[in-house]
Amino acid sequence: MTYKACRKINEYFQLDEKFDVYLAVPSENEHGAFTKRIPITSPIEKGYLYACLFFFDEITKELDKLRKMINKIIDEIRQDVHIEDPSKLLMELSARVRNKIGDDSLDAFVKEILAEEMRALSLMPTEKEIKKLEEIKDSILLELLNAFKEMTIDQATSHNDVYTFTFPKDYYEDLNPRQRKILSPAIRLTNLYNQIRMEDLKFFPDRRVQYRAIHISNKFDATETQIKESLKQLMGKHFIKDNVDD
Repeated sequence: MTYKACRKINEYFQLDEKFDVYLAVPSENEHGAFTKRIPITSPIEKGYLYACLFFFDEITKELDKLRKMINKIIDEIRQDVHIEDPSKLLMELSARVRNKIGDDSLDAFVKEILAEEMRALSLMPTEKEIKKLEEIKDSILLELLNAFKEMTIDQATSHNDVYTFTFPKDYYEDLNPRQRKILSPAIRLTNLYNQIRMEDLKFFPDRRVQYRAIHISNKFDATETQIKESLKQLMGKHFIKDNVDD
């Protein structure tokens, strides 16, 4: 799973009223434009899509935090000095963000935010800057996946082969409505990466979760490749010239 895959899945796949996932295909008929819904029937593909949508929302929250930090620094600069020139504002902002986080990996993000309110050639990110930002997004995803594993597996207690963990209150309350609806399949699918299949997954009102853990020998990598190829073929069949592969 990569940020790019999560972003593309969020772009092309949606949930219906019953929170079943489908491929959203732009279509037209005599009544005008509409969105054609192509349902996903494979359980493993549905689980993968749910997990990617869940973590896309998680990454978005972390990027929003970075955006707030950058906007705060912009406000601080404008309180300190009056800079109208986009290039000079970019230099000052980039330097302060670099000092804040320790490197220049957010330069593409800095330019993106500035470009929302002003236009200048200097605000076009370079390929190198875009690559660094993509690496940051993948690093954020990896941290989120590791934290999810720690919460759902490493910190779980066991009794008679039944494992139990409790979602922290602040974590659970921060989940958006979409995440709460797809939490169960997201947990199941995500932990296949850790070679654990969860059975008899149960949720309780106090945020406790119980499951039986079945350790599997096969890594999920080959299955993920097959899922991506299947989704690519589905999208191609409906004239979407893109795929979720990274």
